[in-house]
Amino acid sequence: MAAAPDALRPPPGNPRFPLLDAMRAVAALSIVVTHASGVSNFNTDNWLGHFTARLNFGVTIFFLLSGFLLYRPFVAARREGRPPIGIRAFVRRRVLRIVPAYWVALSLLAIYPGLLGFGDHWWRFYTFTQIYWTDSVVQGIAPAWTLCIEASFYVILPFLAAGIARLRPSVAGEIAILGAIAVAVLVFRWAIQEYTPMFSEWRVLHNTLLSYMDWFAYGMILAVVSVAWHGREAGSALLRLIVRRPWVPWLAAAGVFAVVSLCLGLSRGFFITYTQANFFGEHVGYALCAALLLAPAIFGDWAGGWPRRLLATPWMAWLGLVSYGIFLWHSNIMLELNEHEAQGWLPGSGFLSLLLSTLAITIPIAAISYYVVEKPALRFKDRRRRVSPPAPAAGPADSAPAAVGPPAER
Repeated sequence: MAAAPDALRPPPGNPRFPLLDAMRAVAALSIVVTHASGVSNFNTDNWLGHFTARLNFGVTIFFLLSGFLLYRPFVAARREGRPPIGIRAFVRRRVLRIVPAYWVALSLLAIYPGLLGFGDHWWRFYTFTQIYWTDSVVQGIAPAWTLCIEASFYVILPFLAAGIARLRPSVAGEIAILGAIAVAVLVFRWAIQEYTPMFSEWRVLHNTLLSYMDWFAYGMILAVVSVAWHGREAGSALLRLIVRRPWVPWLAAAGVFAVVSLCLGLSRGFFITYTQANFFGEHVGYALCAALLLAPAIFGDWAGGWPRRLLATPWMAWLGLVSYGIFLWHSNIMLELNEHEAQGWLPGSGFLSLLLSTLAITIPIAAISYYVVEKPALRFKDRRRRVSPPAPAAGPADSAPAAVGPPAER
């Protein structure tokens, strides 16, 4: 089997989960669709807007992916008795993964078409700190507020992993620890929503890791289960179902998504006023939906079934490869195209005209970002690989499943 692309290569000694590459594409494209439907008013003017408005749950997929793919090597090293993941190596990989492409996109978009707030807050955007001020949360590259949360997760993960390792928990104990973290986050979200006024400065905490760590924790729980049951999924009734009938979790995900979209009374506009019930329901529903979608790509990715065949298509894998660039570039390109009346460029739906025009420009730029910026930088993420040994003969290790970085791993 061909070597994994640099962007998708896991830390040395860890397997790769190739079907998760396509899940990045699903996440990135869902975000593009929801933004196009919002800008074109399709979310509010069309009944299908109930669903397109909720496709911002692509962010949830990204966060669960990061929790799973970044925590799994820590868990595997500990439980398999291998040396722990070095913080220096972890930081180098994370910086090379997200910083060069983001800084290039930020700099070029600031030149043209220009970025809101860049002149006043440029240093916040370059340091991933714009989310800590209410006046800059969605300025700069607007979707990058989620990238700032990713970056803060990268900062705490090695220390969180080391703290859990010192406790030497059982599998059930580790899941309980991560579950407790998730519950604490949900309580925090409830308290901020309940006790802070709508425009309070404290509301900025809704856009930080404190309010989203549970999504990463769910991915981390998947990582613990993946390591504990790797190669013996048949011993668990639930995992056996996922392996043999991957359409079942996808059908369940569709059901959860429909409930969130139609039954919680959520606003379909960009700016949402929540009740406690739908605030909690949306957040937990998104997490459940994302976990169900990821499950067939994590457990039994070798087992077949139409969901896995779809995820294994080369074009989906390639879109996953360039998905970070799609994430970074699409929003500002879309807004500029909308200023030039792109909703009328193609006959029929203004939403589809704006969406297709945005993708037609964004995907090539994302490809350039990967091949010119991301790929050259990522060659340095594992120093010991600078001198490549002769390629070994194909063997079982070549077909092992995979761990990948996020976007962000996007």
